[in-house]
Amino acid sequence: MTREFSKCKILLDTEPLIKLFAKEEDWDCVQKILTTIEEGKIEAAISVVTLTEIYYKYLHEKREDLAKTRTNELKYAVYIRKLDVTEETAIIAGEFKGKYKIPIADAQIAAAAYSEGLIIISNDADFKKIAEIETQTEKEFIRSLAE
Repeated sequence: MTREFSKCKILLDTEPLIKLFAKEEDWDCVQKILTTIEEGKIEAAISVVTLTEIYYKYLHEKREDLAKTRTNELKYAVYIRKLDVTEETAIIAGEFKGKYKIPIADAQIAAAAYSEGLIIISNDADFKKIAEIETQTEKEFIRSLAE
């Protein structure tokens, strides 16, 4: 039996988006996920913290033009919700950071996913440490859509 697409709700971590932009290994899986999102078959979000991470990555590489371009692409992607850092998610992120000893950006992203009941799509091992959330790699998620 095929999974009901409309019930799939995900949060894309920064890592798969950078993988897509750089056309790194498995970027095509990320592209398939984005196509499915654009088609309206699944709902997706990113944390606004992802905008920070992407902007910083390209700025650190001395590519301010690319920093602006990539963050604007995400800001104006109407098919992806942007989740703000709220007082609630800030506190949850603090709990995750303290409990699991993960970077603050990952804690913020995990808190956003937790608050919204979203599956995080990422290969980042820090998310797998957090018992309160579900994390799948791009490949795992693509396989789950086919089941």
